[in-house]
Order: sequence, then C-alpha cells, then structure tokens
Amino acid sequence: MATSLLNLLLMEVAAIVSIILLALLVVLSSYRRRAGHPALRLFVWAASTLFLPLASYAVSAAAKWDAARVPLLLAWIVFLQILRNTIDTARCSSLTIDSNASGGSKFRPSVEQLARMGWVAFLIISSGGAAGSPELTGMLLWLWVLSLVKLIHRLVAAELAKSSFAVGLNAYVISDYMKQLNCQEQGEDSDSAQDGVPPYLVMGEEKLHIEARPQGYRISPVPSMSVDAGHVVTMDRIWRLSTAGDSLLASSPHIKDLCLSFALFKLQLRRFLGCPLAEVGSRRALAFLQEGILGGSPERAFAVIETELSFLADFLYSKLTCFYASGWWFPVLNSILVLATWTSCLATGGAIVHDMTNQGTALAQDYEELRNYLQHHDTVFHAIVGLDLLVTASFIVAIVFTEGWEIANYVRSDWIKVATVCEYARRPSWRKSRWTRSKLGRVLRFKAVQRWDDRFGQTSVLQSRLCYCGCVSRQVDRIAKTSVAVPASVKSAIVATLRTNQGTLGNGVLSLQRNGVADKLMWACRVAAGEKSISEQILVWHVATRLLEIKRSEGAHGIQDIGDNDSDTVVVATHLSRYCAYLVALKPQLLPDHPAWTEELYEGVVEEVTRVLARCAGPLVRYDRAATCLGGSMNETLRKAGKLARQLAEEVGDEEVVWMVLADFWTELILFLAPSENVTAHAKSLCRGGEFITVLWALLGHAGIVSRPDSAV
Repeated sequence: MATSLLNLLLMEVAAIVSIILLALLVVLSSYRRRAGHPALRLFVWAASTLFLPLASYAVSAAAKWDAARVPLLLAWIVFLQILRNTIDTARCSSLTIDSNASGGSKFRPSVEQLARMGWVAFLIISSGGAAGSPELTGMLLWLWVLSLVKLIHRLVAAELAKSSFAVGLNAYVISDYMKQLNCQEQGEDSDSAQDGVPPYLVMGEEKLHIEARPQGYRISPVPSMSVDAGHVVTMDRIWRLSTAGDSLLASSPHIKDLCLSFALFKLQLRRFLGCPLAEVGSRRALAFLQEGILGGSPERAFAVIETELSFLADFLYSKLTCFYASGWWFPVLNSILVLATWTSCLATGGAIVHDMTNQGTALAQDYEELRNYLQHHDTVFHAIVGLDLLVTASFIVAIVFTEGWEIANYVRSDWIKVATVCEYARRPSWRKSRWTRSKLGRVLRFKAVQRWDDRFGQTSVLQSRLCYCGCVSRQVDRIAKTSVAVPASVKSAIVATLRTNQGTLGNGVLSLQRNGVADKLMWACRVAAGEKSISEQILVWHVATRLLEIKRSEGAHGIQDIGDNDSDTVVVATHLSRYCAYLVALKPQLLPDHPAWTEELYEGVVEEVTRVLARCAGPLVRYDRAATCLGGSMNETLRKAGKLARQLAEEVGDEEVVWMVLADFWTELILFLAPSENVTAHAKSLCRGGEFITVLWALLGHAGIVSRPDSAV
C-alpha cells in the first residue's frame, strides 16, 4: 500500500504540473515574445511529454497492485491528450520555410499526435474496463473518439487550406497577379488608383479565373473596381467605400489600415516562399511607400507594418489560417466539437465522482481500504481524496479554458475583422441596414489578443563586468537582456530619413555629408574593399556614442542617467546605438556579416572592454578615463572607437550638433542594415515575437528595396 501511495503521489504531482504548464502555454501563445522563450517551451514540452509514459507505467503497475485506480488514471491520460492536441494544433505551423527559399510549402505532419492517440486507445482497451463502472468506461471511450474526430477535422481543414488559392497557393497567385498588374500599370497614368492606393488584393482572389500556365498562373484582369463590384475586394475598393462616406468605416477609421495591412501581408508572404517580386526597383513601389504607407503619421505607418507582420506570424505559426481558409464550416463545426468536449468532460467528471462515492464500485471500495490502512489518520485520507478530485477538476477546467480561449482568440482576431469588412463591402444590403452596421461595429471594436510587441532590445558594450567567458557569458546576456518600448522620436526619425533619401540607402555617409562632417568622419564609415565589416562599424560607433553619452551625463548632472530630460536626437542616437549593439551581440544572423565572424568580433571587443575597464576605469565609468584607456587598447576596434569619440567631442561642434550627427547616422545605418535576402532569420524572429529590424525589412520591401547596395554610398 505504501508503494501504491508513493506512485499515486508522483502521478498527481506530474499531472498538476502538466496542467498548469499546458494552460500557461496556451495563454502565452497569444503573446509570442513571451511564449517563444526556448527555456519555457523546453520545460513545458518536457513536463507534458513525460507525463504520458509516467501515466502509462502507473496504469500497467496499477493493474497488478491496485486495479481499482486504473479508470481514474486513464481519465487523466485522456484529459491530458485532449489538452496536448489542442495546444499542438493551435501552435502548428501552416507552412515550413525552406532555408533555400525554394518556394516549397508543406503542412507539418501529425504522426506524433496520431501515435499518442493510438497508445491511449491501447491503454483503454487493454484495461478491459473491468475495474470501472460501465458509465465511466463508456465516457472515456467517447472522449477518446471525440478527441480523434477533432484531430481529424483539423487535419482535413489543414489539407484543404494547403491546396486552396486562399492559403497554400496564395503567394503564387499574388506573385503572378502583381506581375500582371505591374505590366498593366507601366503605360498608365499614376493617378489611376484611388488617391495613390493600388488595387492590391485583400480577399476573394480565389474566386478569380485562375489558369495554370507554363510560366505561372494566368489571372483574369482585375479592373479598377466600383464600390459594388463582385466578390474580389481590393484596397482601392475599400478606399472608395470610405470616400463615399460609409458610416461604418467612418466610425472605425482604423479598419482601412487593417485591410491595408492584410493586403501587404499577402505581398510579403511571397518572400517567404521564394516567389519573384515584380515591383523590385519599381518607381511606383517607392511612390506607394512615400504616399501610401508613410502618408500619415509615423505611428500610423509603423502600426500598419506591425499589423502586417502579426498577420504573417499568425499565418506561419498558428492555425488561424484554417479558420480563415475554410469559410464558415470550420468555425461552426469546431464550435460544435468544443461544446461536445465540454459536456463530455463534465459528464466524465460526474462519472468519476459517482465511482468514488457509490459503495458498489471498485474505486469506492479502494478508498475504503485506504481509510482502513491509514486507520486514525483521517486528515491524510481526506488530503489524498481531495488531491484526486483536484487533479480531475483541474483537468476539466483546463480543457474548458483552453478550448474557450482558442475560440475567443479567433473571434477577437484581426482575421475575422478583415473578413467581416470584406463581406460588408460585397453586400450592399448590409450597408443599407442600420441594424447590421451596428452589430458589425461591435465586432470591429474587439481588440485582438495577439498584438505586435512594440519593443526592441538594448545592449551596451561599454559596461563593467566581472568577467566575460565567451559563449557562456553570451547566454547569460541573452537571459538577462533588457527591452524598451520603441520611442516615437525613433519612428519619426526613420520616416524622415526615408523621405529625405528617397529610397537611397547608405551606411551613414549620406548623413555625414548632409551635416558637413564627412571630411572628418568618413574614415569611420568605410566598408568597401574589405577594410572593415559592418559589425565592426556598428561597434566602433556604438562605443563612441556610449562615451559621449557618459560625457554628456557627467556634464549635465554628474550622474550617468539623464532619463526623461533627453532631447529627441539623444533618444534616437542612444536607443538605435544600443539596439544595433544588441543585434551584434544576440542576433548576428540578422546582420550582413557572417554570424560566426560577428560573434568572434563581439567576444573579442567585450573581453577587451572588461579587461580595460577593470584596470583603468574603476566601478564608475568616467569619460576621460575610459576614452584614454580605450584609445590605448590592444583591440583595434576600441582604438578606433576612442579616436572617433575624441573627434566627435572636439572637432564637430557643440553638443547639440554632435547628437544631431549621431542621430542622423544611426537612423541611416539601421535602414542600411534592414534589407536582406535571409528570409529564414526573419521567419525565426517572427516565431519569437519579432524584431524591430524585421519591421524595417518589411517596410523597405514594399518600396521594392529587398537588398543592400553593393557598395556604401
């Protein structure tokens, strides 16, 4: 009996841990940056994965020493499997990104899920159901069948989505449509689109006449559409509807930008599947960026791109696309199955309580034997019974919560808002009905659970460390990294630079020329002819910026934290400097240089900084002492940084001019770093919540800028 109690206790602890972690993962899956942490996902996966073999062992052992408990253990296993299936299908990827960008797409197999379902069925059947009441055994079998039906239902929906023009083949259709549109527009007046808004597809393209040709899909031409034209909804059609004074769009002005983000998401998806981009280098694409996306405030421009990337992350790493691709039948059938699961779980819980309290059942007799074994220890007995009830109730509550959360996440998602607006645009009767507009307005006011986390990482190379031990310290930095909200001044500076440079990228040279200091500082921007890498340039300018930041803080307050009193130029320069250092330190795959080279360079610089500051600077880093020590360092990068800091402080001008030069430089450099053909790195970044440089990468992509210039301007 003592052995059985120990095994039961282990089972209950493992079950409770699995329940908590699985439910936590469901909630955090709506907040990608928090759910994407590798340590958290590994811990959750280990806890939930180990529970099944542990429970299987307990079932086989209980069949020998305590057969009455087998139905209870089987119920927990079935409950856990329902939870696992919900989470696995909720977080499965619709597409896998080929590292070679070959354009191949495939839905992830669910062989593991089916294998687990088969094993659970074997456990139920092999137990024979002799120990439990017929009601409990029947409910367990029904729950297993229901879970299998739900799994098959989602696999079928995934397969249908894979072969549909709305999801699986959408990027190829959009690519060929954009090719035709680009050819069609070359001889047309630039004012043919509504207020500079091109007829990019929002929804309904699967209803077009699509014909496969040797060179790709041939799509029926889509003319500039009126408000009441057909099933296909384009961006200019939404804009015309808004311009016509529609009351629903007037009451929810953000809906236009939401539809714009959805259309841009479809354009962006082509890059992840290796489809050709017809608008690369196009003057019209650049004009659309300047007039369409950047036409409003900087906050609005970034919100459009961030929402676009949220759609893209949903498409790649959630099953919302299955809801979207299957029309009405998948959500309706899924809701029916969810309601059936809730009812069945509650009925199973009732059957378990019946077996525990009815004296004619084996489980009740087992509890009676346990009470006799414990004799006068009634408190221990009640604790064991209470723990059994707690585990069972926790499983039921977790299932109800996770299934309900999934439906709520869909109902509140931006996907259903776009689908609602497009259906509204197709139906004149809806637009004429005040009651319909009122109900739709309530749906459009829902806030999506999954939103872009508008933050970026910050790292400072110039800080005191006890020691730096290569990859070990790098992992410590990764765990202890800090992030801050992206300041509005940073967004404004980036938009202003994009408008000023008119699509021309430079590694800082253009900004130095505009500010009249190129003759003094050009040497720190040379990256041609193998003289210096971009990663080294970032570190040189970052260390110099940090030195000047220390100098400014000393001159202003005698402390090293100025905080809210910083001017916009200081905020832009310091935040972008620290973000670029963060990319070098923790995200080298998003930079132009080879990651191995960047890591080696960074480790060498940080090791030397740690040594120099420990020897020269003391516990509090001072500008004069630090600049002198770094200027005499054995590390070439740090010597250049010390020289650059001296030049900026002594030769450029007053402090305000220095920070203006630095702000313009860092704004131009971050835009130079953004274009890249390394789609895989950005896809992985989206899985973990996204990076600020991915926003810039997507923004420049819509201007037809998808790669950096061969040489710095």
